[in-house]
Amino acid sequence: MASKGGDRESVSLKEALRTEMFINQALIDVLVAKGVITQEELFDRIQALRSGK
Repeated sequence: MASKGGDRESVSLKEALRTEMFINQALIDVLVAKGVITQEELFDRIQALRSGK
């Protein structure tokens, strides 16, 4: 749960990662739906990033 401290909000690492996951998935869904990228292209790019290419 987020807690307020002054002007800054503090969130747990788990909450931050979960939010990042939802943002990434939403962006991927929109890009695929609009035909900007295919699932295959996405998976290929992820694999390349993981292998350091």
